[in-house]
Amino acid sequence: MRKTITLLFLGCLALAGGARAATATGSLAVTVEVVATCRVGASSLDFGVYGAGQTADLRAQGTIAYENCTASSLRISLDGGSSGNPNGRTLTNAAGNRLAYQLYRDSARTRVWGSGANALSFTPTSASGTVPVYGTIPGGQSVPLGRYSDTVVVTIEF
Repeated sequence: MRKTITLLFLGCLALAGGARAATATGSLAVTVEVVATCRVGASSLDFGVYGAGQTADLRAQGTIAYENCTASSLRISLDGGSSGNPNGRTLTNAAGNRLAYQLYRDSARTRVWGSGANALSFTPTSASGTVPVYGTIPGGQSVPLGRYSDTVVVTIEF
């Protein structure tokens, strides 16, 4: 009986040596979303006071700020505001009256600031900075009294 138990034990050991453990595989999804760190902000451009029908143009200057833009070139576009037309911008009051104005890329006020070919493209000297925006309300406009405003969307490409 001892021989039988010993032989059975040795047989089990031989079979156990050939046995394999069960395995299973799966996958691990690894993801990341990379987002732009370049931001744009703009100060308000306040023309101050325009006298109804004044003959002289009213000029003002503001700035557009950019931050953390490490690209070698930047392109800043301005939309047409509430008029939808960068070449025909208007300020509007609560009653819907309109006062024409324009935004420019240069201090001589000869280059309208818009999009496409009328965007401002430049090589930044640092990752953060400001660029000037020049505004003009042409003289000779007779409009009703009141507060006029517009909102222009600033887009930066890098």
